[in-house]
Formats: sequence, structure tokens, C-alpha cells
Amino acid sequence: MRIQRCLALGLAGLSLALCFGVSLAWAGDRAAAATDPLSNINRLPAALERTVGLLRTDLNANGFAVARGYWTLWGVNDCKYPLQSVGYCYGNNPTAPYVLAVVPTWKDEYVEQKFHHLLNESLRNMNAIHRLDQREALVVVAQLPPEARYFGIGSNVFTREAAFDPNTTTDPIYPKVTDPLLRSILFGASPDPSRRMMVASIGNSTNNAVIEKQTGETPWSRPAYFVITSDADMEAEMINALEHAGASSSDIFTEPVAPELVKLGLDRSADDLITYIRYSMPVDKVAGEQWRQTLPLTILRVRDVSSRRYDNPLPIPAYGLRTANYDENQLTSDFAALRDAVIANWGQQTQATVAPFFSGYKYLDLIGQHCLGYPDPTRGPMDCLGDSPDADYQISASAQIDDGQVIAVVGTLSKETGNALYTSLSVNWFPELVGVANIDDTELKGSASGIPGAPSNSDLFYVYYVARDCTGLTHCIEIPTKLVPAGEIIKFIQRNYINPGSVSGPDPAKILNPVTIVLDGRNRP
Repeated sequence: MRIQRCLALGLAGLSLALCFGVSLAWAGDRAAAATDPLSNINRLPAALERTVGLLRTDLNANGFAVARGYWTLWGVNDCKYPLQSVGYCYGNNPTAPYVLAVVPTWKDEYVEQKFHHLLNESLRNMNAIHRLDQREALVVVAQLPPEARYFGIGSNVFTREAAFDPNTTTDPIYPKVTDPLLRSILFGASPDPSRRMMVASIGNSTNNAVIEKQTGETPWSRPAYFVITSDADMEAEMINALEHAGASSSDIFTEPVAPELVKLGLDRSADDLITYIRYSMPVDKVAGEQWRQTLPLTILRVRDVSSRRYDNPLPIPAYGLRTANYDENQLTSDFAALRDAVIANWGQQTQATVAPFFSGYKYLDLIGQHCLGYPDPTRGPMDCLGDSPDADYQISASAQIDDGQVIAVVGTLSKETGNALYTSLSVNWFPELVGVANIDDTELKGSASGIPGAPSNSDLFYVYYVARDCTGLTHCIEIPTKLVPAGEIIKFIQRNYINPGSVSGPDPAKILNPVTIVLDGRNRP
């Protein structure tokens, strides 16, 4: 009966060994690798590989078809794929590649051929962009990475079948975006003109703070299990199977894909999704890089092929409350003094141009559920640029550095004010939206202290320069034309991840936005 169900389901191009994995027998780790070729792509610790085998055996015995996917790094070199298909990348962090889930495609699942190689080059009949049926779940079995400033896993609605008419839209964000390049990204179509790019969160990330809060233990270098599904009964089935395979209940986390928010199904009209991991700033860089290269985690695509009904939809999750440990608005006068000190140090009081950053969270409403039209149906469809509920983003005005300009970025270091576990400043080629350089808070710290006239609390701020040529400048990064071609635009993005003591990003109303100062690099201090 199980073989008939699997063949009826028709996993495109996959062997019965992949369909059933270890349901034939479980005779140790070598036998597991032999019956499950994908176990060799991401090598799990032996104990977790046994868990995967037991889990698949249990699920097969209870009327579920199971197919194994894999995980792959997605970094700046992979930007070539979206650059060719949509004309821009996704604001990648060049020093911390994402970890992208790639899953098998069901035979009866619609696959948009125009999305072939949109994100990466996957194995045959595998895709990072997938749909989700209401009788389906994704189950991730993972050995979490070594200690770092941040780890988070979550899913986004990637594209949605929807029309958008700029002449009739009621979206309140659309008229606020006067930059035509930014507008073309936020309200642009995908390679299929009938679908809009969304890249929108559907709820909270499961991050290191969430894991520590639930387990009561350190979130690092330990097993964890993640269930991604739309139905509470399916969730219960997956949790029961995981526990039967040896998983501790405190190590199991659910990401709800609420049917009220996400258009489920396998046909063309359904939303498609992506699932990925962000892992940034490992304490031990060597150990962190070893985890990235090994990726000891797997993902199972699980589908019920029995006659059970699933009519217990999970609700739309409320985003976590954003708070702050310190109101940075109290630093406004000191920040202004530092800004003026930088300009005076360059002797360019009359020609320097100052432009403030704006909050992506507040100004652009980069909140995934809002971009998807919930709870306000006048919103969207809008590209949410891969928003994360546990981060706060500030975005700069456009700038150029081809005519000798030196850009000074002056900001408040939220890592030092107590409002972020880590702060980073990225340089992005725009409108290609390719992250070409990243400066984290360890490099930003202390950069304001040597400036004549800087306030006494300069350790709470940073001053960092960006130019084609950094001759004579400290705390400066050069951007060669091989990273940003001549004549192109750059934008800066400041990210603040997780307000300490919470599981969410800091309250943007309590964050003091940076500024850029365009200076004449021919006359340096």
C-alpha cells in the first residue's frame, strides 16, 4: 500500500530509495547513507541521522510520503542568478551567506519555468522556491551552529499571483517612495508578469533568543527540530513522530503558515515560498565557518497521502513586541555635535552634504504580513526585501563615489547603547541591491573617538568612511569598480539584530538613525 501511495504521488525523478529512505531497514549509519544518497550532501552527526531514519520510518508507516531535500550556502556569488532574471539581488550580507533550503518537487506541483535558476542552480527536480499544500509539512532536523551573535530560521512568501496598477493602487507606501529605482524594486513584478515579488516574512523568526527561551539552555551546538506547516493537526502529527524518533519536545519549534495569510496549494495560483537561515558573527570564526561548510542539517518534505482530513488551520501569528533598553533620542545633541565635528575636521562646512537614513520598518513599513495585505488590504502587494522581525533596518539616501567623493557615515552604535546584540553597516550596489561590503560593530567601535571635537561619549557612536581611495584615512573601506562599477549608485543599510532581553528587533522609534556626509576627497584633513 505504501508503494502504491508513493507512486501515485509521483515524486518527479526521485528513486524509491529517496521516497522511502530507511523504511526498508535501519542497520546503522552506513546503511542509512546507502539508502539515502542525500544524507551525503549535508552530513549530520550519527545520532541525528539515526533520528532522521526513525522519523521517516514512522511517517511512512502512518500514511505519509517523505522526500528529503538539502541545504546550501547562498552568498554574493549567487547574486548572478537573480541579476539575470529580475535585475537585482536581495541585499545579501557579503560576510554572512544565507543558508537556503532546497526541497524536492511533487509531480503534481506547478513549477514556474521562468523561475528556473532564479535563486541558484539546484539538483534535478529540486527547487528552493516551492509551494505548500494544506496536507503538507516541512521538517528540519538540525545540529545548531557554534555560538554566534545571531542565528535565525524562517520562511518568506517569495512571489504571489497578483495584479498591480500604479494608477489605481491604494497602497499608502507607494506615493511616499519618490526614488524611482527603489519604487521599481518594491512594486516590481517577478519574471512571470502575473506574479509580484514579495520576499515577505509570514511571522516571527525562530532565532537564538527564542530557542534559549524555550529550552532554558544555551542555543548553540545542540540538536533542534523545526516544523513548518499550516495545520494544527499536521503539526501534532509531526511533533509526535519527532518525539517517537527521540527528539525532546523542548527542542521542537513550529513556524505556522497561516492559510488566512498565505495562499496554500500546489497549483499555479498558490503562493510560493522560500525557507532560509541567517547565521552571523560566530564567536569562533573557524568553528563557525566549519559549520557553514558542513551544514549538518536536513529538510524533509512530508505529505499525507491517507484519507485523513486536515481542517484545523493555524492562526496568523502576532509579531513579537519591539522594545528598547535605551532611548537613543537622548543622544540627539551629542550626535549632532559629532556630525558637525566631522565636517569641521574636513574644513567643508559650506560644501558638505548631509542626508539622513530612514527607517525601513517605519517609513517603508517593511513588515511581511503588511506587505501581504494583512490586516490592511489596501497594503501591497509590495516586496518586503526579506524583512526579519528580529532586526531593525535603516536605509541611506543614494550616493556616488566616482568623482573623488568620500562618504562619511555617522551613526549610533546600538550594540553599545544596549539596543542590539549586534550592529552592522553594509554597502550595497544599487539598484542591483548587491551587498558588496559589510562592517560590523567590532570594526565600528572606537571609530569616532579620535575626531577632534567629538563628544565625550563618542564610544556610543561611529564614523566610517567609504571611498574609491582611502589614502590617509583611518576607519575607511575602499570600494573598487569590480564591486561597484563606475557611474553606479551605492546605498548603505544599517542592521540592528535582537534587542537584548527580547526575541525581536529594537523599537525603531528609540533608534537614532545615521546620516551620510558627502565630502570632497580632494581636500582631506
